[in-house]
Amino acid sequence: MPTRIESLKLRPELVAACRKQGFRDAMAIQELVVPVAMLGLDLVVEAKTGSGKTLAYGLPLLHAEPRQSALPEALVIAPTRELAEQIHAALVRTRGALERRIVLLTGRGGMDRQKAELEAGAAIAVGTMGRIEELVERDILRLGKLRALVLDEVDELLRGGFSRNLAALLERMPADRQTMLFSATVPHEVEQVAEKFMRKPRRLRLSAARELPAELSHRVLRTHVDARVADLRAFLEAERPYQTLVFCGTRHEVEGLQQALADLGLEAERLHGELSPLKRRQLMERFRSGELPILVASDLAARGLDLPGVDLVVNYSLPDGMPAYLHRAGRTGRAGRPGTVLSLLIEQQHGRFAKLQQALPFEGVEVRRGRVVTRSLKTREQRDLEFRRLPSRPGEEQPERSGPAAGPGGAGPRGGSGRGDKRADKRGGSQRPRGAASSRTTRKGSGRKATSRRTRRG
Repeated sequence: MPTRIESLKLRPELVAACRKQGFRDAMAIQELVVPVAMLGLDLVVEAKTGSGKTLAYGLPLLHAEPRQSALPEALVIAPTRELAEQIHAALVRTRGALERRIVLLTGRGGMDRQKAELEAGAAIAVGTMGRIEELVERDILRLGKLRALVLDEVDELLRGGFSRNLAALLERMPADRQTMLFSATVPHEVEQVAEKFMRKPRRLRLSAARELPAELSHRVLRTHVDARVADLRAFLEAERPYQTLVFCGTRHEVEGLQQALADLGLEAERLHGELSPLKRRQLMERFRSGELPILVASDLAARGLDLPGVDLVVNYSLPDGMPAYLHRAGRTGRAGRPGTVLSLLIEQQHGRFAKLQQALPFEGVEVRRGRVVTRSLKTREQRDLEFRRLPSRPGEEQPERSGPAAGPGGAGPRGGSGRGDKRADKRGGSQRPRGAASSRTTRKGSGRKATSRRTRRG
């Protein structure tokens, strides 16, 4: 049963602000973290982007009563400007009527303006590593009264080459502060920070099933390397999503797919780490405003981005492991809104998909005559069990099979509507492959449900 925001024992102003934003129930990560964080304990939290972690630490920071007004008592460090800006905006929205001044410290803002805001007094500072270091060195940002430190996406922060800088910065902070690390993964570098700079940290982690919202649907479309672009185009034209975020494994793949989609007449842009800050900012403004329908991105470039209009995430190539899948999937289905994750499965990646299928409920899809048809998928264990139950003595009645099994899921690359159907029709039987005539789907924009036609007889 969902946990109501009120049960977290927050100040009434925070509860009212959450309700105003449409948050009546706490997300799983908030339910797990908020009570422990409010005790002042050090935390290492393994949480994926999009799980609701900003408010998981933001609510306790806002709830705490400031002891003085001259210097910041809480500091949040993010690996990118975009993420810092999103955190700042979320905290400002959630403070409600509370008297909590929150200042944003990134290289995008003027130094003089940030100095004036800090001198006016700020309870919480949010910023990037480079600007925070600069302000500390100039004695503009003083950390002597710091009570809480949050390192968001700390794995990316350390991967960006800030390991030594972070260690030097932590040495300047009060030893009795509360430290909270939030990370999509907990590699060795993160463990080193926890061991050296934290006080017996509590480790919290959600299972994959609880991290992903129930509103997400996970689909897989079986295809081939040379057919991926055409199959993706057919799916987009059939579903007509509002905004689509397509993930690729490499920058080269990002550029190639974006150009291929553009050549087909689809309005798409690419996002990767080689773009200039100005180009990146302009691109994200177009996408957030809804002007741009398709964005093709690499994992690193899209890290930490809050894109509320995305209702479809596409894995053009499957990610390597569950953490990467959760990161990608977290770009849609946010704040209780529905979302879809579509994975284009090629033969070379069946092994990766089999591992994902063990933890997530996938359904197979294909596009027939401009309509998306869905079918249930079976795990390898379910198919093996069915095989063992087949009768071994000649003459026994054979149970109805669910279609040809060609790789994980029990369906061929095109959904089982090929030669196997024709052979069944020639025998004169009335059997048909599961999903050939009974699957139903709703095509966006039509406002009505459409039933797929029976597979044409050979």
